[in-house]
Amino acid sequence: MAKRVLVLGGTGRTGRHVIDKALAAGWAVNVLARRPEAVTQSDDNLTVFSGTPENLADVEAAIAGCDTVIATMNNARAKDSPFAKIVNSPTLLTDCFANIIAAMKTNGVRRVVQLGASGAGDSFAAAPWIFKLFIRKTNLGVAYRDHEGVESALAASGLDWTVGRAVALGDKAGNVTESYLVDGKLEPKQSMQIGRETVAQWLVDAVDRDELHGKTPIISLG
Repeated sequence: MAKRVLVLGGTGRTGRHVIDKALAAGWAVNVLARRPEAVTQSDDNLTVFSGTPENLADVEAAIAGCDTVIATMNNARAKDSPFAKIVNSPTLLTDCFANIIAAMKTNGVRRVVQLGASGAGDSFAAAPWIFKLFIRKTNLGVAYRDHEGVESALAASGLDWTVGRAVALGDKAGNVTESYLVDGKLEPKQSMQIGRETVAQWLVDAVDRDELHGKTPIISLG
């Protein structure tokens, strides 16, 4: 039986690619979107639900029949500038994941792959100094604290979770390097950027990689 995945954040710049990659893999795809018209793909295996992960009932409706969740949501700013104003609640992702985790448990869904951020959690100590500066001094820090809230919630959930901590997202394609902290240093060393389409393929591929359960690799271009 083909997988059915719930994609959250599917109208975003990375989430759109996740939908494409999942459909290309032959999966059935459910998407929960505040603006369903923003989902531009059309496919017999694609079902779009109107709603938001901030509402538990909306998540419950969209997750029915799924066996996997892939989330690419982010705590957005008004502009790409790290100094731009945060347009959502500072705990948007953490609050959404409380609903996602609850809905997964109610529906017997165990696998979830989340797009995180390099520099979150214990990876902060090994981040490049410029990353640390932006996290400490700009509104990027709000998003990072929210990502850390998600990671804490997943770690306590008992689910089969993976967080891919991506470096700066762009358009450059290439092979993915997965880096882990070893004695306070990243091995192998991360690069500074990764393409969104490359990240989307990694997220889809990660679903079936049991060795990634409970892991938070930093993903960058090799």
